[in-house]
Amino acid sequence: MNLPNPTQKTKKEYQDLVDLIRLPDSPVGIDAQYTHAIIITYLQQISARLDELETIVSTMKQQ
Repeated sequence: MNLPNPTQKTKKEYQDLVDLIRLPDSPVGIDAQYTHAIIITYLQQISARLDELETIVSTMKQQ
């Protein structure tokens, strides 16, 4: 499974996710919304890959 690199998406492509984690009064010195959107995307990709590996291992065990 070859997934796209989350850092290559624009902030606009993450807008729905950014809207979910928005905190307008945050004093953080980085673009925390964009950073979190990237991290969440990586975690989703890792989860999908783990699911795929678990399926493969389960199938191998049954054989």
